[in-house]
Amino acid sequence: MAGWPSIERADDLWLAQALRSGDKAAEVRFYDLYAVRLFDYCHVLLPDERAAALTVVDTLVLMRERIGDLGDPQAFRGRLYSMAREECLRERPALPAERHPADATGAEVDEATRLLVHNALLVLTGRQREALDLSQRHGLTPEELAEVLEITPQDASILVAQARHDLDDAFAAVVVAATGREDCPSIGALAGPPGQRLDAETCGLLTRHITNCPICGTRGDGRAASGRLLHAMPFAAMPGALRDRFLAAAADPEFARRVTARRVPPAEASPPVEESHRSSRLWPVMAAVTVGALAIGGGVLYVLPDSGHENAGNNQSIAAKPDGSSADVPSAAGAGAPRPKDGATSATPSPSDSSKTPTPTPTPHRNRSRSPQGRPGSPSAPTPPSPPAQPASGTLAVSGCTMNGTRHCTVTVVAQGGPVTWSVTGVNGDISASGGGSLSAGQSAGVTVTRDASWCWSGGNGSVSFNTGATAAVSWRC
Repeated sequence: MAGWPSIERADDLWLAQALRSGDKAAEVRFYDLYAVRLFDYCHVLLPDERAAALTVVDTLVLMRERIGDLGDPQAFRGRLYSMAREECLRERPALPAERHPADATGAEVDEATRLLVHNALLVLTGRQREALDLSQRHGLTPEELAEVLEITPQDASILVAQARHDLDDAFAAVVVAATGREDCPSIGALAGPPGQRLDAETCGLLTRHITNCPICGTRGDGRAASGRLLHAMPFAAMPGALRDRFLAAAADPEFARRVTARRVPPAEASPPVEESHRSSRLWPVMAAVTVGALAIGGGVLYVLPDSGHENAGNNQSIAAKPDGSSADVPSAAGAGAPRPKDGATSATPSPSDSSKTPTPTPTPHRNRSRSPQGRPGSPSAPTPPSPPAQPASGTLAVSGCTMNGTRHCTVTVVAQGGPVTWSVTGVNGDISASGGGSLSAGQSAGVTVTRDASWCWSGGNGSVSFNTGATAAVSWRC
């Protein structure tokens, strides 16, 4: 990301060793390298400048205090972002009703292009947006992304690949919807009135139209652009006073003790620590952070990803309108569901996500625990065994493929969340494909796609459809 300090893997190894040895100079270097990145990520999860700033301070101090628990120094970056995410999820219920967004900085794209990318991102699921943010903008590897999202590296790779593919399709669709109405009469019928936000279903219709339309096909080829544009999008400008606040907090043993103690499981905690300490401790010194905060006009994407948090049970995600205000995007609970007061989000995809690849279900984090509960003074009764749970049906994740100088490529299908019975139901374009079968959760299979014509002038596009409703894009270059 332009405007962010460059961080090499060697820097991570040095920081892990220096922080473990208690090197005070390492704390300054730690802040200078990671604070701006963490603030941008926390601001995506907590679209409020003060909440994001406080969370960054807590995360940096907590990472320093727990650096001794990091077995492999190469896991430094993944563990740091994982801690930041947990801190953000912890703070979501306490978000203020009136939020103060941070300023935007570092933009390298014009306003019109930024809005197109923004609208394309809103077509994706929250989890896809978070995966792209962490992998493309923050440079996390599949292993590090797996640590943050609590999934396997394989699932992380599939999630990012599908998200990039869906973003390419969505970007091509929003470009055609915004610029192609005068040239192609079909666009108005498919995309609806000008300025209307596209959902996943509409983008799918536009993508299939683009594939077969000689007019829109040249206008909607955004596959090479959307990934690069993510790097040029603006990021949240970090408050200038935050560096001094962190150094003051890091030098305060009492603050470090309290930050660490709040995260000890209930059965192990020593005297209870009041949650209000964090706000009362840092509110005076952070007051300058929120003074004069301005709306960015949509510059920073205030898009809360699906948290996957065990306590998240709400039915709304928050997205930014082009004017910078928050807009509720209904989830699977249906449009019109009341927005929860605590501002948290649900891991349930929205109706517009029905055509998207469902993301893997997060497994419980190794640091999360629950203390046994029971009535004081009463013997605990044995819990009757629960009947064996029936395996839930899974969903089929698919990834497209490209033929580079050949007539064949392989579409990959993966069962996520449970067993899946799948089959190819049709193709679009000058290609052939067939196959089907049953997959257990996590299993994958390949579908060979063949270009029918033995000759090829320049290239083309097609797609393979499956009985689950999933569609895999196929392209070829000659």
